[in-house]
Amino acid sequence: MDLGSAGTRLTDTLLPRELAPRELLRLSALSRWNAARGIRVGLSAAVLLALLTGANLATPIYPLLQQRLSLTALDTTLLFSVYVFALVPVLAAVGHWSDHLGRRALLLPAVALSACGDALFATAGSLGQLALGRAVQGVAVGMATGAAGAALTDLLPDRPGLAAKLTLASSAGGVAAGPVIGAALARGGHPVHTPFLMHAVALLALCVPLALLHPRSPGHQPQRATARERRPHRTALRPRALALPAQGRREFLLAAGTGFVSYAVFGVYLSLAPAYSADLLHTGSRMTGAVVAALLLGASAATQLAAPPSARRLLPVLGMAGLAAGLGMVVAAGYVHAPALLIAGSLLGGACQGLAFRSLFTAACAAMDPQRRGSQLSTFWVIVYLGSSLPIVAVGAVAQRTGLLPAFSGFAAVACAACLGLAVAALRRR
Repeated sequence: MDLGSAGTRLTDTLLPRELAPRELLRLSALSRWNAARGIRVGLSAAVLLALLTGANLATPIYPLLQQRLSLTALDTTLLFSVYVFALVPVLAAVGHWSDHLGRRALLLPAVALSACGDALFATAGSLGQLALGRAVQGVAVGMATGAAGAALTDLLPDRPGLAAKLTLASSAGGVAAGPVIGAALARGGHPVHTPFLMHAVALLALCVPLALLHPRSPGHQPQRATARERRPHRTALRPRALALPAQGRREFLLAAGTGFVSYAVFGVYLSLAPAYSADLLHTGSRMTGAVVAALLLGASAATQLAAPPSARRLLPVLGMAGLAAGLGMVVAAGYVHAPALLIAGSLLGGACQGLAFRSLFTAACAAMDPQRRGSQLSTFWVIVYLGSSLPIVAVGAVAQRTGLLPAFSGFAAVACAACLGLAVAALRRR
């Protein structure tokens, strides 16, 4: 995959400012690195991957935190939700800023802020500090999600399928890698401190190339515009009401609905998988729980990267039906005590979700206005991430009263019905 040479094939009409010739740039004293497109694509994907890895490092460590801080199952569930409750308002309030300030203007502070969240979590001695650390991580991901996705689409205007693939695979891959990395780093004498402090160091290292990189304005601004004309007006940065795109609204809603249901499944799965797998496999190993938690999202990320692009109309239909089938297999595994069903259902559901979501997300991005891509992607991710909040709290509350398996079964029944409804909607689209 040669991203660097791809820039020479772009016409002047498609040429974004990220690829502007060096002589057209006024380089500042610090940010003088006019990096090639491949490097910019890699950095944008790395930001998403690193932030979402950090946001999920704690998944295998929560049982240990429950013992140390006397947390209940509902407390742990609320910690999952605090992250989303902080992320969504930030996405809604500042998601459009990257359309006016440039993508790096949000990505760099988001990475630094996430490192601060790691430090808070590593040194937490109470539920309140844990919640604060999660909230800071949510703010960081909220700042970066729309900007990173828009940056990838800006940088690859001639390859929208690749931009969508990298955006989704980096997101799902980070969520899948977080629990496994957290469990691996938690094996030493400091199981809480080590994972978060090492991740914070990696984030600070990522800040270096981001700081040196020459920032560009998004979109297709005239090259002769003055600095005053390029500077956004204060009113442009004010929080805006979330709005659906005027064009491609059907594709947008179908992709966002699919994302909402998918992330509800992901969120509940991640929060319950360690305890669910421990009961099913009769093991207290943190690594085993982390690997099981990573199966669903790992399969999704791998499929999004490896599967060839396809515009077949039946792909999202079969994908959402496959997610429903996989979820049913995961629930059945708990009743018949079959670990093989848990593994097979997780892999099937993740792979099918990855195919369906990538297809619909690519179509939605292609219909977006390039000048408002950051804002519209932020609206999209607000809808998607809401799926990771309220359903988790509801399932956690029900699990305290009825037990883990009945609560998970009830959620799975609702999620399967939603998957099949989305499959029908995808089948009926033109």
